[in-house]
Order: sequence, then C-alpha cells, then structure tokens
Amino acid sequence: MPTASMIENLPWPVRTLLGCVTGVLAVSFSYFIHPLHSFPMLLAFPTVVLCGWFFGMAGSFGCAIVDILLIDNLLTREEMRFSSGFGLDIVRLVLFLILSTLLGVLLRRFADQRIELRSQGLRENLLVEQSQREMAEERARAGEVLRERDEILQIALRVNGLGLWAWDIASNTVHRSDEAYRMVGRKPETIGPSPEEWLAVVHPEDRGELSRVMEETRARGGEYRQHYRVVWPDGSIRWVESQGKCQKDSEGHVTRLVGVLADITHRRLAEEAMLRAEKLAVAGRLAASVAHEINNPLEAVANLLYLITLSPTAEDAHTHARSALDELLRVSLLTQSTLKFHRQYGAPRSTLLSEVLEGVLAMFRGRMNAVEIALIVHTVNEVPIACMPSEVQQIFANLLANALDAMAPRGRIVIRLRPSRDWRSGGAQGMRITFADTGVGMDRATMRRIFEPFFTTKIETGTGLGLWVVAQLVERHGGDIRVWSTQRPGASGTAISIFLPTEATLSEDVDLGTAASLSV
Repeated sequence: MPTASMIENLPWPVRTLLGCVTGVLAVSFSYFIHPLHSFPMLLAFPTVVLCGWFFGMAGSFGCAIVDILLIDNLLTREEMRFSSGFGLDIVRLVLFLILSTLLGVLLRRFADQRIELRSQGLRENLLVEQSQREMAEERARAGEVLRERDEILQIALRVNGLGLWAWDIASNTVHRSDEAYRMVGRKPETIGPSPEEWLAVVHPEDRGELSRVMEETRARGGEYRQHYRVVWPDGSIRWVESQGKCQKDSEGHVTRLVGVLADITHRRLAEEAMLRAEKLAVAGRLAASVAHEINNPLEAVANLLYLITLSPTAEDAHTHARSALDELLRVSLLTQSTLKFHRQYGAPRSTLLSEVLEGVLAMFRGRMNAVEIALIVHTVNEVPIACMPSEVQQIFANLLANALDAMAPRGRIVIRLRPSRDWRSGGAQGMRITFADTGVGMDRATMRRIFEPFFTTKIETGTGLGLWVVAQLVERHGGDIRVWSTQRPGASGTAISIFLPTEATLSEDVDLGTAASLSV
C-alpha cells in the first residue's frame, strides 16, 4: 500500500489531478445528502486539508478549486455564490484557498516532524539500550578478568608467602588479606580494622618503633619498610617484613598506605645458622693464624732458655732471661687480644675505637711484617661511642684481612679515625673509620655486589660472607658504610669508610655477635 511520502514523490500534475478527483467526490457526497445542502463547506474544507496532507500543495490547491466551482454552481444560492463579483466574495474565496491549503500542508509537516521526532527518539532509545547492553557485557568481561587476575594474585601471594594490606588514612582503618592474618596465627574476624588492634599482636619491644616508623612514613609521604616480631597465640615468636608506599591525592596529601607483608622467620633462622657455621669454619683458620703467631716467640723462648744454660756468666744469663721475658709478654699480649676478640658483651658500652683497633692490629702485625706492609694510623679528636666491642672488632678484622688479601708485598694501609656526622640520618654525631689500601681495586660490577652474601672474588679461599657480615653489623649499630675503589694502573686501591653513631641503640635482629671474622 503506497504511503504518503510515496504519493508526494509523484509529479505535481498527477497530484493535482488526484486532488481534483477528491474534491469532486466530496461535493458529490454533499449534493446527494440533502441535509448537507445547508452546510456546503462541511465536507469541502476537511477534504482540502486531507488533500494537502496526502497530495501536497498541488493536490490541495486542485481540490480547493474544484470544491469552489462545484459548490458555487450546485449547492449555494445565487446571493451566496463566490462568482457574484463582489469583493467580499473574492476575499472569502482567497481565504478559503489559502487557509485550507496551508492548513493541510502544515498538518502534514507537523505530522512528519512528529513522526521524525518519534523515530529519532526510538533510535536514541535503541542506541541507549545497545550502549547499556555493551557496557553490561564489558563490565561482565572486566569483572571476569578481574576475578581471574585476583585468583592468580591470591595464588601468587600464597605461594610466595605474602599478604596485602592497605591503610585508609581518612577512616583510620586497615584492610588486610587473609594471608596477612595467617602470618600472625589469627583468623580475620579476631583482629579489627584499626591499626591499634594490629599492634596487639606485635612483640611489645617492637611496638613503639613500628608506630614511630609508620607515622614518619605517613608524614613525609615516602616508602616504608620495617622488620618486626609478632607473637602467635601459642607464644611462639615470628619475624615479618612489612613494605609499603604512600598514595597521594591531587593536592599532594597522603590518603592511603598500601603494602605487602612477608614472613621472614625462616630467612632469619637460615642467616643465623649460616653465620654460626661460618664462625666454626673461620675459627680453624684463626686458630692456625694465632698458633703461628705464638709459635715464633715460643721458639725464641726455648732458644733463650737453652742459651741461659750455656751462659758462662750471670750477666749473660740475665740478658737472655730478659729477652725470654719480652717474648713471653708478646705471647701474653697476643693471647689477651684473642680472648678479648671473642668475649661477648650483653649490652653496648662506651668504647674507644682506637683501643679496639689496637687489639685487632696485634693479631695481624706479624702477617703485615712478613710481607713488608706499611701501616699508618691517624687518630684525631677521638670520642668514645656506645657499641658492642666484639662486633666492632669483627668489623675491623674483616676489613683489615680483605686489605691484606688484595695487596702485593710492600704495600700500604692507612687507617683514619675522626669525629664526623651522618647527614643521611639527620646529622647524627659519631666516629668515622676509614680503611684505605693500595691493593688491586675493584671494578663497578664487583662493587655493586660486594655486600651480597656468598659473592666472592677469591674462588678457592673466600666464603663470600665477609663484607656481608660487616654490613649487617654496621646496620645493627645504626651506622653507615661507603666504598670507593679504582683499578687505575699505578694508583689502584680501595677505601672503605664506616660511620658509627656516638649513641647507638642496637636493633633487635638475629644475633650477629656470634659471627666470626670473615674475608671476601
């Protein structure tokens, strides 16, 4: 069935003819229905409007002309005819033509616009529904991807023994994964979201330090890393490592602290076992070195005693006896230094580093003399520091042994002790000890790894734990260590500088005091 738009596409003469036919039909109905004779325009006017709707301007105009002619000749009285010639009738004729035609066309345009608006609304609704369906499908796909990634993340966290935590600063609540609760031997419902409730499972000796570090991290908006102990319900102690990073808003204010938690108990136990094993391994080498140093003066004593028995006069015997006494005093000094080296102290005590250094040098002086190593010690305005003397002795012994291993005969070692400040720790006061040698030096690749455990450049004799132990002991005392080295021909060498604060509070760590003197 042809639509209105299809009829409008017909040529205008055809549409005019169709309008004329419609006008004839309308007047014919009015003529044959006698009651309509009193209202000749009753069907004519709407017919013209409908022709304007369906046939356009041409059809409406043709219908109006036919209606006027037929009504004027068939249905109106003489005095009412349009063709009477009066001006008023002409106006009536023109108004009828214009109004009827325009009304039909306008109604059609209005109807077309309404249909267009309705179609446009339907299209928009269809687009909205399609967009919503696509968004729903996209959300479903994204949700599925997130679930898969979350499952993979949870598996990775469980395999690696890691737990997630996030501290919301505004609400002061901490959200933790189930793995984090497992590390402290609790169920998720037994610990609330507030940071204070988490502190209840932390070892009492570590709570203050943990709170302080967390507050400092939140204040400066940086990264956070802390080792601390937790107490399980059965009373056992576990070590955990917590690392985090601050998240900031657009204004630079810290809004969240997000991080991971790891159980490092096994790593701590392994490090302690490794250090104890190394102590036993090095003890043999140290005993051989001490035995060699003691054997020389004892041989001298034996020879002097033999000479006393052969001395012809008392004066010669007295001279030999004094020489023997000097050798015995040398043995006694070496023995005391060795015992002092292994003597452990329960708490830090005020110590002059020069005294500790002198005891270490006593054990290595024979080795240095044998290869003609020149030793220069500079001490300037020394102040005592709070430390564990036995651990500081181990630091000095390791550094001195490394220097001797790296040097050829007739080399030189310079040791400087002077007051200093560590600006990395806010200008803390302390003593800086520098060991500089004229050895072979190290390249950059070696320097980047010298503090790694089991890394050594001495494949046959080195254990790879010497400088690692040094770094651990320095960190335990709250100090800092730096290394410079060069392999430039004719000017090669290495300088290691250690800063130890005046008032040190030893960190709660694995007992490193049991570690022996090691060399890399």
